Order: sequence, then structure tokens, then C-alpha cells
Amino acid sequence: MTRPKPHTRHKPKGFALIVVMWVVLIAGLILFSVQKAVHANFNTAYNELASVQAHWLARAGIAQALAILEDDATSADDMFEFWYSDSDYFEKVELLNGTFSVTAPPNPQDEADTARYGLIDHCARLNINVVSAKQLRTLIDMPSWLLNSILDWRDSDNDTRPGGAEALYYDQQEYPYLIRNGPFRTIDELRLVKGIDEMFFAAEDTNLNGILDPNEDDGKDSYPDDNADGQLTLGLAGLTSVYSYELNRTANETDRTNINTADKDTLVQEFNFTDGLAQAVTEYNANKKDKSKKRFGSLMDLLKVKAKKNSKKESDDEGKVKKFTVKWIAENLDRMTLTKDKRLPGRININTASRAVLMTLSQMTTTTADAILLRQTSGMGPFSSVGELFTDKIVTEKQFKASAERLTVRSSVFEIRSSGLTTWGIRRDIVAVVDRGSDPVNILYWYQSE
Repeated sequence: MTRPKPHTRHKPKGFALIVVMWVVLIAGLILFSVQKAVHANFNTAYNELASVQAHWLARAGIAQALAILEDDATSADDMFEFWYSDSDYFEKVELLNGTFSVTAPPNPQDEADTARYGLIDHCARLNINVVSAKQLRTLIDMPSWLLNSILDWRDSDNDTRPGGAEALYYDQQEYPYLIRNGPFRTIDELRLVKGIDEMFFAAEDTNLNGILDPNEDDGKDSYPDDNADGQLTLGLAGLTSVYSYELNRTANETDRTNINTADKDTLVQEFNFTDGLAQAVTEYNANKKDKSKKRFGSLMDLLKVKAKKNSKKESDDEGKVKKFTVKWIAENLDRMTLTKDKRLPGRININTASRAVLMTLSQMTTTTADAILLRQTSGMGPFSSVGELFTDKIVTEKQFKASAERLTVRSSVFEIRSSGLTTWGIRRDIVAVVDRGSDPVNILYWYQSE
């Protein structure tokens, strides 16, 4: 009788080995996945931490700039001040785990690709909300229809200028939106205006930092197309502002005398006028047809005023102001106003304005602009008052009369472009526009990179 073969155990052992191998493989895959997830989570957490650090480094740059602005007690703002340029305060300032830098467009005497470490003065730009059509066309060469589109956007009516655009045009777009029909709120709002493309808005300065970057000076090799001339062509965003203004106060922070409302005794006391001249000022009205209008539309109207004859002896008028001259107006310009408004929008700071902005002023010539630019940076020092333009013979009488009331030597609105950089190379940027004329300082605009 044949005995049956014993059961072999090789197959069960082999099967168990295979099972164990699969278990180890699956466990390894699970462990690998866990390690990968932990590593990914670690990297994510690390990057998030670095991003937060970079952000607060940039915030430190903003805080540094605000502190310097608040400590600035000078009566005029110019290119020799800490806020304008100071590498100790603004260039790669070291803090824990990184640095911050606050950059601005180059100094006038520097190359276009050389960053300045300081703030941007918005009172050195044209205010798009009050600039005249002639000034705007002088600033940037643009067709009439585009200029009219800008003017239509900011005016309060729905009357379309030739080639311009009012509410009907924007209502008919693929994605309709409302026209402002009022002052621009931000410069970015210009992008909404009919015909404003990147060339008119930014030109070659695609990142709007005012510094000639490599991609902005390589022809057609990279965006944007540029002329590779070693200079940076600015668009409206780099030459205009919606925030600029001058506080309607003197350099000594006292109220100016409102010539349109001051009575005779005030004029005599404040300016040492003769009684006859003070009386003539109070009775003058530039608009003869409407006596309810303001006395004066311009401070230069004072030159038309002739003193009234009075019964007092001439000896009583010795040392007093008997008539108006351009020289007298220049010397007293900062003490006078024609409005009770606390802010005078669009005043241009002659101590910081660029050639392009200066050339938009009425009666301006290249010779005069060169003289102002030289004064901005020379050892003669900046202008301490607008009147010095005339008394120091920088401008002619005609030029002074045409532009003096549009100018200032003080600034209230500044742009801060701060970058935080960690030791691991993570960078974050913040752009803020701040109003120093408010107490406390008011943030008008804020952008931060993600």
C-alpha cells in the first residue's frame, strides 16, 4: 500500500515571506509618505515663517521712515534732508534674521539705474486732479482725445469732450463700470480711463519703482519694449499724484492772512500798510460785474490796487507800505492767502521737482529750469521760500507772476517703498503713501506683496 506523500511546508513559508515583504513595502511607502508630508509641512511652515519675517522687516522700514518724517522740523523740504536720502537709515538696515531697504528713484546727478535710499516726495509731482490740460500735454505727449478722456473722468458733468468719454462709453463696455465724475482717488484709477494703456500709464517703468532695471533697458529682449538708451522713460504713474497739497499756513506754522476777507485794521497791523492802501485793498473787487465775488482771484491782482487818498499827514506814513510791487509780494507771499481752505492741492515743491515737472509751469524755459535744478543740489542751498525765485533773480517778473501761486517749498505727502529680505533670501515689499500734514500721520495708500 502506497503511503501518501507528506504535506510540504515550502509553499506556506514562501507565501508568508511574500506577505511579509508586502507588509514591509507598504509600511515603507507609508513611512515615506509620512516623511514626505512632514518634510513638505516643514518646508511650508518654514516658508510661511520666512514670509512673515520678511513682511515685518519691510514694516520696520515703514516705521523707520515715519519716525524720520515726524522728527523733521525744518520749515522747507529739500534734497539735503534725512528723509530724502540717507543710507544709514534706509540701505540694508540689519535686524534679526534679515535687512530692510527703503528705495526711491535716483538723485538727479546719479545714473538712472542707481537707487536712492530714501522717500519719494509726491509734492514734486503734478496733481492729476488739478493739473491743467496744457500742463498735462507738456508733461507727456498724448493725443487730444486721450487728454479729453482724462478730463472727462475727473469733471462732474456728463458732457463729452471731443474724442473723450463719459458715462455712456463705460456703460457699453463688455464689463461695464461707473465713471468717477470727480477727483481721482488713486493713480491706479487712471488705468480705467479710455485709452490709457501701459505705455501711457507706466511707459518703461513697469514695476513703478522709478529705477532703470535691466529688463527696462534691453530693447525688445524682454518685457517691456524699450529704446535701450540708458534712461528710464516714465509714464503718468511716475510723474503725477492724486495726493499732493500744501498746508495753508506759514513756514512758522501760523495762519496766513486771507486778503479776501481781512479788514482794514488787520491789513495795517499785519503788513504795515498805510490806511489808504489798506482801504483800497478792502474795496477792490476783481470781478466788477459781481460784487458778491471774492475781492481777488490772484495775489498778483494786488499790483492793480492803488492806494486811496486820506486826510492823514504824509509823515504818518513813513516806513509803511504805500504801494504794491512784485518784490513786496515775493517777500510776503508765504504770509498771504485768498481762501480759508486748510489745504491747497497741487502745489509743486521747487526744491524736489524734476525737470519734466518744472517744464510744465507757465512761462518756464530750459534756462530757468536748469537754474532751479542747480539750486536744488548746489552749495547755495535750497529755496527757503517761493519768493526767493524772484528776489534771487532765478525767474523773471513775468515767470514769477505766472507760476508763484502754484509753488511751495514744503511737502506733506510721501511715498515709502520698503523691502524686507531674510537671511534665507525671502523678500516682501510694501508701498505706502503717507500724509504728514495730519496728526497723527495718515496712511493714504497701502500695498503689500504676498
